[in-house]
Amino acid sequence: MLVSYGHLLIGLSLLVGLMVRVSAAFGVALLLMYWTAHMDWPFIENRNNFVIDYHIVYATVCVYLIARRAGHVFGLDAVAEKLRVVQVNPVLRAAVA
Repeated sequence: MLVSYGHLLIGLSLLVGLMVRVSAAFGVALLLMYWTAHMDWPFIENRNNFVIDYHIVYATVCVYLIARRAGHVFGLDAVAEKLRVVQVNPVLRAAVA
């Protein structure tokens, strides 16, 4: 039950662009755990996938979203950053900025 709600919250956060840094970091952690769960070293799911599969590609995309501050382009991070509550709280500022 918690895994499905975690997927829902990460997906909604990435879709609306709110707290992208936090949700993308949790997404990377989740994808890397799924990557290691499917391993039969050095192959991943079958003989065609050697070390790299779609989990690693999606994790790389999430890292790119963190690095490029993707929530500020088409998301709500730019709007939330201007709120007074976010400006005075350093934890929220780090999550949104």
